[in-house]
Amino acid sequence: MGANTERNDAKSVNITDDYWDFDEFGGGGGVDGIGFGDDEDEQLRLSDFTGDLMGFFKEVPSIPDHLRKEWKKRIRKHQLRIKKKLSEARDGLRTIHEQIKKKGSSLRQKGAKAARRIITGSSNKRVRDFVKEPPVARMIDCISFTLGVMLLVSAEFFALKLPDQFWKFYIVTVGAMMVTRVCLWWGGVFKYFLFDFCYYVNLVLIIILIVCPENTTLLQVCFVWTNGPVGLAMVTWRNSLVFHSLEKVTSLYVHAAPPLLMMCTRWYNTDHAKLCNEETGESCYLPWTTWWGYSFALYLVWQLLQILLTEIIGRKEIERRKLQTSCRWIATHPRMPAHFISLRIARRLGIMAKDESYDHTSLKTKIIFVTFQAVYTLITMLPCKMLYESFWAHIVYLAVLYIYCVWNGARFYIHVFAERYILQFRTPDSIESKSPRSKASTSSIENLIISKESLEKPSVSVSQLKKEPTPVQANQVKESLTSPEQKKIQ
Repeated sequence: MGANTERNDAKSVNITDDYWDFDEFGGGGGVDGIGFGDDEDEQLRLSDFTGDLMGFFKEVPSIPDHLRKEWKKRIRKHQLRIKKKLSEARDGLRTIHEQIKKKGSSLRQKGAKAARRIITGSSNKRVRDFVKEPPVARMIDCISFTLGVMLLVSAEFFALKLPDQFWKFYIVTVGAMMVTRVCLWWGGVFKYFLFDFCYYVNLVLIIILIVCPENTTLLQVCFVWTNGPVGLAMVTWRNSLVFHSLEKVTSLYVHAAPPLLMMCTRWYNTDHAKLCNEETGESCYLPWTTWWGYSFALYLVWQLLQILLTEIIGRKEIERRKLQTSCRWIATHPRMPAHFISLRIARRLGIMAKDESYDHTSLKTKIIFVTFQAVYTLITMLPCKMLYESFWAHIVYLAVLYIYCVWNGARFYIHVFAERYILQFRTPDSIESKSPRSKASTSSIENLIISKESLEKPSVSVSQLKKEPTPVQANQVKESLTSPEQKKIQ
């Protein structure tokens, strides 16, 4: 016992400031040598470490009180110093981030001014205002018309002469059009139209053609999508073949090109992607699991993604900027088939009251449209098995859809475009100098244009038509209401 007591006393005596040196923790500076990060977890570890160390000092009775107090002070001092350094680092990072943000904003402004100077000749004139000037608008329309005709002729050449290479033509043209549409719509009110089912189908189809063209099941799913809901969307959205309008050509092409691609892939043996092997008879029929199961399951994946984007992630932006979505567009356009058909069914089923109308902000309206679109998708998938297994049925089906779009384009050019194209370049002075009877006829044509355009998918020209009327136009409307010619037109 005596020997043990002496050894303990010796240990107590040998404890000095030099003995409790924290250089061994990491060298030079006590706890400074320990690597603590700048996030919250690392700060918690620091607190746990210092707490454990202080608890260690309390539990070891052989440490003198003056040493325990001294090292507690040192630990607190180091802890406060580390926190101060972390705070300074955060402030420094925040300052750097603000400087980068200001620098990026300055570079964007300089780039925008340089682009305006090159395109418009003035750094203060916006491009969107420049393209509305009559000479520029006419030139753009001529270029769009030329490119539209060239696109049609090129698509016909590949489909008839090189059907096995049509997939390359499709990827290049659709990819270019989708990029152009993103550039035109991303900062505008139609931003969330880019998440519609037709763009989802085109994107998935491009990925399959590039990554896994040998996957017959996925190609069959794309066949059902493109010839079902996407193909018949040309009728639903009243697509029209209007060569001079980039908006209308793009809307038509993203619906019309995918079924044409799948027609070439299905009925012409291609080395890149095969839907049917005529020699073995493999995959020359459409199985029920793919026709209904996989096709509708992957459709639901898109539907969930769209709900996530429009109702959760982008909800505040849509409400703040009054952006358009498919649901809002259909709900606010009573003359669209999807609007009055779904409303009639909802009223008959008792879901909507007889005098109740759609409110695009209500949960009931959103549920009705999601359900209606799912039912529409299932109905449009019905003819796909016959189209997959019959060449002539497929040819006639696509011919009817394309003729419908050409007919809409003809009606647009004859009934709408001829008068509208003249009106958009007239000045208020030239309109004011007209006779009262001519004014009435002009205002009635403008009303006719707006009513016809409201049935089609949104485009830049439609948004321009919906501006507030000028005083001259308001006077024209007043005079038109009392003119005999306007009564005949109504």
